[in-house]
Amino acid sequence: MTAGRRLPGWAIPGAVQAVLGGLLLYGLTGIPDLAARWGASAGSVVAVIGWIALAALGFALLRDRPRRRSFALLALLLMAVRIAFALLAVWRTSTGDPNAYLNLAKGLLAGQGLVIYDPFFGSAWRALFPPLYPLLLAGWGALFGFSTPSVLALGTLTDAAAAGAIVLLGAQLGSAAAGRRAAWLYLIWPSVLFSAPLAQKELLCALLVLALALFWLRRPAGWRGALALGLPAGLLALTQPGEAPLAALFGLVLVGQIGLWPVLATGLRGAVIAAVVMLPWWIRNWLLFHAFVPLTTASGASLWIGNNPEATGNWEPPPPELKGIPELAYGRRIQAIAVEWIRSHPADFVRLSITKFLRACGIAQFGVTRLVAMGPPFPRMLAAALWPLAHGSHLLLLGGVALRLGRVPVTLVLLIAGCGLQLLLFGIWFEFGERHREFVTPFLLLALCWTFAPVEKTAPTP
Repeated sequence: MTAGRRLPGWAIPGAVQAVLGGLLLYGLTGIPDLAARWGASAGSVVAVIGWIALAALGFALLRDRPRRRSFALLALLLMAVRIAFALLAVWRTSTGDPNAYLNLAKGLLAGQGLVIYDPFFGSAWRALFPPLYPLLLAGWGALFGFSTPSVLALGTLTDAAAAGAIVLLGAQLGSAAAGRRAAWLYLIWPSVLFSAPLAQKELLCALLVLALALFWLRRPAGWRGALALGLPAGLLALTQPGEAPLAALFGLVLVGQIGLWPVLATGLRGAVIAAVVMLPWWIRNWLLFHAFVPLTTASGASLWIGNNPEATGNWEPPPPELKGIPELAYGRRIQAIAVEWIRSHPADFVRLSITKFLRACGIAQFGVTRLVAMGPPFPRMLAAALWPLAHGSHLLLLGGVALRLGRVPVTLVLLIAGCGLQLLLFGIWFEFGERHREFVTPFLLLALCWTFAPVEKTAPTP
């Protein structure tokens, strides 16, 4: 398949444009609510102008392959802006997943195993979180500790690897310039900057999803190809199980270019390798629970968080009457409550699912919300200065891609469509907030940069 080939007709790009346009409109209508919540600050003008200048400088220097001096300048600016964002988290304790992952990693180094006590569940849980990111964090912490600079370094290395994958993806599709520029934007993207100094697994998820996309473009043959597909697919399942179907969805959306039987044959081989990758986790869980726990015991709780009378898509305390119930029984009980609510409120379920999708994909304030939730208290003045940058950049991305999607190569459009299918088929039914759509950002950035970069002649994609 060739990168410059266009889709026959208008159905798929038209559908993608319609969704992005709808999300843009929703995001625009949300501005008054965000302003009322966070307030206004003259500092937001400085933040937005500074970020635009930084993005524009990278755009100019990365049109062609950068020289050493230009590369060194961009690297210094990147580290400066990342350190500035890290200072927001220094001497503060994060809540939610970042704190949980740090505690898991510290517990692993202390010989306690992958166990965490959750005060809301009222018991210790041994498979609440998938294992890969805690293991990675524990290994890093054993060497460099768990300070904010150490976690920032790990996040920056992860982001740099993702940026490298974006460059490769751009070159594979036909524009190395678009890949370089998208990689630069990704490294300074507000949501990524907010996550870099925290123990947040979404950065690793984005890297693994990009690896899956690169595989389906290159498709090495035989068991070498199976390893290239199955390894990131298995690792993604052990990091964020809800995103694991992307390994198959990318192949399915490209089936018209690759062919049905090659997709099925490659997918089956990759599934074997993915199963081998996950096998140690399965064995460990069988020994602990005497039951098959494929990935996590959190699925029931996640379903309830996303489907109950007070649900918003974001985390909320579970029913207190379940407190103290053993892990597997807890999962079954809370899942049954969610299923019963869905069965008895089908219209509310549909409405809530649509609302969750619009909020999570059309609004960008999670980084600010997470900072404010940290302790000691985060200055509201800084929150007022930062939310326009976070939300405005997201609206710019949605609008830019929606308006110029017709200039984007078919393969990239299909990859974006595959990401959308992932969210609609496997995401919105559960706990579903902004961080659960972060893996889509690199593909949208590449599409945005594509419209400003000349297409270069490259060998056809196999």
